[in-house]
Amino acid sequence: MSKSVGAPWLVLRVKSRQEQVVETHLNTKQIETFLPKRFEFRNWNDRSKFVETVLFPGYIFVRPQPTQFEAIKYARGSCGLLVSAGRCAHVSEQDVDAIKIMVRSGLAIKVEPRLVQGQPVEVIAGPFSHARGEFVREKGEHRLVINAHLIGRSVSVEMNASDVRPVESDILRARPMTATTPHGKHHELATSPQ
Repeated sequence: MSKSVGAPWLVLRVKSRQEQVVETHLNTKQIETFLPKRFEFRNWNDRSKFVETVLFPGYIFVRPQPTQFEAIKYARGSCGLLVSAGRCAHVSEQDVDAIKIMVRSGLAIKVEPRLVQGQPVEVIAGPFSHARGEFVREKGEHRLVINAHLIGRSVSVEMNASDVRPVESDILRARPMTATTPHGKHHELATSPQ
């Protein structure tokens, strides 16, 4: 695999559970890739164990040369590059390096939706299901306050964070990473495309 010095990191969307297959295929085509993974503790009925999982399911970071875009387009399992404002979304070298450091650290890494004050959201569960509004503030670790615009009036509602999803086209901008140390301290890393 050749290093694409100076080329930007791009985000390739891939079919569900096809990240490793696409990465292997692109590596055979000498395209630089980065597929961040983490270990998660999983419980089944008969056993529990740590399993390796993809940090950003459905996405691979790629750094192709200009002549390699065709190979990416036709890679089995590829769904195309992430686009923002009509152009391929770039991820900075610093953000990719920070993700690599976090993955190598061995800390428990958690990817969760990030809501910014004023960001459009949609309620996906509960009595306000399908209502849209804007995120107002976080109240506690797992509670949100959103401003739902129903019948031309603003109504503030407190609800579980798991009942709300961001309404945003740029997936990575909505997914910061946090790492938890053995002592319970949280460290956040924003992964916004540049």
